[in-house]
Amino acid sequence: MLFKTSKEIAITALMTALLIVVQYVLSAVKGVELVTVFLLCFAFCFGPLKGVVCALSFSLLRCFIFGFFPSVLVLYLIYYPSFALTVGLLGKRFKKSKKEGNLAAYLFAIGVAVLFTMSFTALDNLITALFFEYSYEAAVAYYIASLPTMAIQSVCALISVAVLFYPLTRVFLKIEKNVMR
Repeated sequence: MLFKTSKEIAITALMTALLIVVQYVLSAVKGVELVTVFLLCFAFCFGPLKGVVCALSFSLLRCFIFGFFPSVLVLYLIYYPSFALTVGLLGKRFKKSKKEGNLAAYLFAIGVAVLFTMSFTALDNLITALFFEYSYEAAVAYYIASLPTMAIQSVCALISVAVLFYPLTRVFLKIEKNVMR
């Protein structure tokens, strides 16, 4: 069973709301986002299923703020649940050692965040080119134009996960231990 208590539903809903707020507040700053680190830490601590539910909820709810664009909806419905599933499985892999200071989990989390952030842009380029039926030349130009933003987002993911992974996982593990059990 995915949710055993109403507390689990409430925590997942609160995390979804936090993701929406974080994205909305930082939407004006090109390339800077903290959704990655928050979702990463949540899925890492609470597991792949709750992470995927949170990612799907976030992906659908964000459309109410930013609009229902088919290419973006498809991108978000593929990317964020895949990211949450991967990170949640990573958290399960390190379950015995989720304590503060696990260098392997920390480095894997940073690596996964950067790789997924780069793949977000690549997936966006592919989906956009297919939806709008870009010619090969237009698709290549679109990809090249997206590289500076990808670089900024990747550096942001690297820094935000490097700085916030331990504090956020510490908070989420306390919540998971005290509230969810």
